[in-house]
Order: sequence, then structure tokens, then C-alpha cells
Amino acid sequence: MKKEIPLPDNHNRSLSSSLYLIEKLLCEMEKAILEQDDSCCSETIKDIDNAAIADDLAAIKEARTYICIMVEKYNTSKKSQRLQRIIDAKRTKIWEILNDSMSKKLKGYGTFPLKYAKEYDTDIAKLIEITNKINF
Repeated sequence: MKKEIPLPDNHNRSLSSSLYLIEKLLCEMEKAILEQDDSCCSETIKDIDNAAIADDLAAIKEARTYICIMVEKYNTSKKSQRLQRIIDAKRTKIWEILNDSMSKKLKGYGTFPLKYAKEYDTDIAKLIEITNKINF
């Protein structure tokens, strides 16, 4: 018989949030280790040997398994997210970042070179237009 520990609602919510965030971070670590994705703006330098990687992956798996045990034991709530909301939130954040990258908004970094401003703003606007195509 599995032991269940009923926590007060406030403690349950706190534990649920903590476990959710920890699991998310573990998933991100695992993804970084396994995929080592290089893109045009970033690269992952593999500076960890294969034995350490294997140990890290085993520890990540063990931690994720233990999180599942704790979820059951403390009967924490499961966070449900609709894919539509995730995409919408990320698309909105992309729009905000790009909008704040327009030449007129970069005054805090010095005067933007006028001879490049029009082309730069056109490129930013084009990227906004492209990312606005991401829909659900």
C-alpha cells in the first residue's frame, strides 16, 4: 500500500509548483544534453565527457521518477496547459521582443545609425510578419 500524505492546500500548491518547475528544468537539461542543438544564434559546446553525460542522464531520470513518486504521495495537482495557450503566449512574447527591437526603441543604447534604420526596421517588421503566421 502506497503512503499518501494530505497536505494543507497552501502547502500542496507550493509543492505542486516546485515539483512542476523542477521537472521542467530537468527536462530542459535532458534536452540540452541529448539534442545539443546548434542554431544560427547559439551553439552548444560539448564540454562534458560521455561518462559524465551518462551519469547526468541517469540522475535526471532518477529525479524525474522520484518526482512522480512525490506527486502520488502528496497528491499534488497536475498542471494542465492547452497547446493553443502555450503557442499564443510565446508568440506574444516574440512580438514584444521584436517590437522593442525597432530602431526607435533602442535609444537607451545610443543613437541608432540613421543610414541603416530603414532597412533594419524593415527586417524586424518582416520577422514580425513571419512569426505572426504561427497559429493554432
